[in-house]
Amino acid sequence: MSAVEAQDPLDELERENDVTEKLVERLAETAIALTQGGDLSPGEIAEGLRLLEQYRSVHAVRFDRDLQSEAGPVAMNTCFPYLGRIMHDHRTEADRIERSRQALEEFTHDPEEARTRLAQALSDLTEKDHQSVVDEKDYPLSCLRAALPDEAAARVTVAFRETASDVAELEGHIERYLGHAPGTPTNALTVRCHRENCTATAESHVLPSNDGRLGIEVPAGWQAIPRPPNFGQDGAILLRVDFCCPAHLDANRATEEQALNTSMDKEVSTPQGTGKNDSESCGCCGPIPPDTP
Repeated sequence: MSAVEAQDPLDELERENDVTEKLVERLAETAIALTQGGDLSPGEIAEGLRLLEQYRSVHAVRFDRDLQSEAGPVAMNTCFPYLGRIMHDHRTEADRIERSRQALEEFTHDPEEARTRLAQALSDLTEKDHQSVVDEKDYPLSCLRAALPDEAAARVTVAFRETASDVAELEGHIERYLGHAPGTPTNALTVRCHRENCTATAESHVLPSNDGRLGIEVPAGWQAIPRPPNFGQDGAILLRVDFCCPAHLDANRATEEQALNTSMDKEVSTPQGTGKNDSESCGCCGPIPPDTP
């Protein structure tokens, strides 16, 4: 899925509403799964909320700023209340998302106690967003098709180019997010034991965390060993994570302890003096004189 520059900017806005509907439907499915006691990752829910917030924010800029400036002078009087209502929905959407995010924070710390509240918050959010999308497609956009001159539509299309890359990038993330059912892992990968001559492997997944970062699921019984980051030739940060299989956990711990002890032995210590007044040999580390104000 990628943002394609439409000949008619109204077609582009309607297409974005179709994308939003799919994302809203996913979050509504998440609310139902929570109600049914489904085991859902807080990070996965947080990712859906982030994508909805970011995508709707870009859409609001296109509708409220780029389209409204051209639509205002030519829209029929009966269209203005609908245009104003859509703008109001855009302004208040962030508050609804924030309420869901607060419920998600509680769910992260106490899944069972906060499950019902999170499900209700997601249900309220998706119901309102779905209605807003339907309303936008039903009247304001359809009403403007006959009223917006070709010259004005061309100016809106030019304005859309400023946010075209943002739309395309977000839609790529949304496509990947929608590529799996709620509560099911995504981005499967195989990890291998880093011990020499060991052929053990295990299945793992890349999972989103609640704060927007990505993590690798550690297979049961295995140990993850993060390594210091390096920089690639293109400036990208390369993060390496080794894994140790259950059969080599003890040997791996012994190796790490030995490496730590060796590092401590090589640590350079500060030379110490032999006289009792050595601490007074410089002004920076000597005792503070009694008469110092």
